Amino acid sequence: MYCDKCGTPFAAGAQYCTSCGKPIVGAAAGPSGTRPAAAVPTASYATKPASAGGDGRVGRNINLLAALWLANGILRFIEVGWLMIFRRLVFDGGWGWWHPGWPFHFWPFAAFGGATLAFFGMIHLLLAWSLYERQPWARVFGIVIGILALFRFPLGTALGIYTLWVLLPEGSAREYDAMATVQAPVSVAR
Repeated sequence: MYCDKCGTPFAAGAQYCTSCGKPIVGAAAGPSGTRPAAAVPTASYATKPASAGGDGRVGRNINLLAALWLANGILRFIEVGWLMIFRRLVFDGGWGWWHPGWPFHFWPFAAFGGATLAFFGMIHLLLAWSLYERQPWARVFGIVIGILALFRFPLGTALGIYTLWVLLPEGSAREYDAMATVQAPVSVAR
């Protein structure tokens, strides 16, 4: 038999799906012919297998995706550092190129660019952490950031396409939800 919510096969007599935790309709009766008064859900750390309706795309790619977003966030902060060094050398007298008579003032644009890079660097690091930790909101957050990354050609576009390929399909939604929702063990005193 298979769970009607996530498609995971379950053993005869099971009362809850081991993947999504949904109560199984028509669970088998106990040894005395009656159903038990309280069922104890168990912790399940396994993801839904590929044969249960999903292709396992998220499970195979989630750690690599998180690592790429982590690297991208770190690169944003390196860009901010280089921008600060450039400003210091060029406009604060390090090389003596700047003088007050220039009609174009670069500093306000550099400050805005640096703040934007730092903001997106923090967002990318947050996305990497949330994907590593399997936060329930990380899939939707990743899709939004992946769409925004499409506009940063060429590396951002490639990372955005990869992110959307991993997280966007409906099967990926079910698989990620199964990975993100892990039930805590419940003990029942008898």
